[in-house]
Amino acid sequence: MATTIKRIYTLALAKIIEAPGTDVDYDSYSPPLLDSLLVEALPYENAIRAQRGDEELTSAPEITTIDSTALDWDDRITRVALPWGLAAALLFDDENRKAESVMFRNEFVSALEDAAPAVPDYGEE
Repeated sequence: MATTIKRIYTLALAKIIEAPGTDVDYDSYSPPLLDSLLVEALPYENAIRAQRGDEELTSAPEITTIDSTALDWDDRITRVALPWGLAAALLFDDENRKAESVMFRNEFVSALEDAAPAVPDYGEE
């Protein structure tokens, strides 16, 4: 099932106990931060696609706004990993929440690793 960019954003804000629209910085910086996270997540998405026999993506989609654009990626990436990553990125410059940011970043990386196949299939020999 495809997940919208807005849903990823809302899930990330829930992790830091915020609501959409309550912090203008979160609203402004989330698109480029999410754009960067998608580039990081692309190899994991492609590993999942390769294991399923689906066509791999050549690039991550470009995110310029938080909207209802659907991202047809594996739910473990869109609904678990990306919200952790975005929450970590949003808290990065908050000195009072630096530890949370690091823990959330670890959750992001862990979720990507958990989602990807343990032994990727590199084709026939």
